[in-house]
Amino acid sequence: MSTTLAEVTRGELVESTHPGVVVVADVTGKLLACHGDSEHVAYFRSAAKPFQAVPLVESGAADAFGFAPEDLALACASHDATPAHQRGVARMLAKIGLDEDALRCGVAPPPDPQEAARITLGLKAQSQLQCECSGEHAGMLAACLHLGYPLQSYIEPDHPLQRCIRDIVAQALRLPEDDLVTGTDGCRIPTFAAPVRTFAVAYATLADPKQAPAKAGRKLAKSLDRLREAMTAHPTLVGGEETLDSDIMALSEGRIVAKLGAEGLLCLAVPERGLGIAIAADDGSSRALGPAAV
Repeated sequence: MSTTLAEVTRGELVESTHPGVVVVADVTGKLLACHGDSEHVAYFRSAAKPFQAVPLVESGAADAFGFAPEDLALACASHDATPAHQRGVARMLAKIGLDEDALRCGVAPPPDPQEAARITLGLKAQSQLQCECSGEHAGMLAACLHLGYPLQSYIEPDHPLQRCIRDIVAQALRLPEDDLVTGTDGCRIPTFAAPVRTFAVAYATLADPKQAPAKAGRKLAKSLDRLREAMTAHPTLVGGEETLDSDIMALSEGRIVAKLGAEGLLCLAVPERGLGIAIAADDGSSRALGPAAV
């Protein structure tokens, strides 16, 4: 059962109500606090990106292609598609000897309003680099190249990279793979649905993977540590100026890792306490996430 995450008031009246759930867990998987139904099922969407980027590091591809922390941050990003974001993704592709034609994320309107205006006015052509997931896809292509996997089909659920990612996500959520509900994300790769409590547990693992159980992320600790540190070192590459997750990481000076997911999801990791927090709004709106997180 959902409860209220936030209320919008005007004068003495409550004008709008946003229902949802908040779950806090530690790295052992124990639930420490809950507001609402911790078993509410939602899609992990873009909050899964730090775990989807693990093969890029774990395979050795990131080092083989000379990826810097900025590149790893973009591999975890839902970026605003500013010119700086696009240049960063183009740089990643150049390092692996590919161009944007290799991407399978598709063309999407850039979230950055200035870039969107340039396209509307005909000053700039649309490009796959403007997709907010282009950095993630560039990282997947790098892993495929290094591992000798097919490139054209890397977004397909039965592709070896996506099967590997599914296993990693299941480990982080501490669920059998067969319990994951699979859907297709907006950028055409598989996404997974599970109880919101498992998102909090996964982010507790991201917070302190060395303390996670052996089969629940500890073996991936070095890769998760690198990805987490890249995100907090370059928060505006993960989202953009004035996006909630980037702002949380910047204002906390890296003490909190934050990642938004579509349809009203925000996941947080607190490394110094080994905590994970998941906030999910039932109405799919992001308006309640900031107040709830604060």
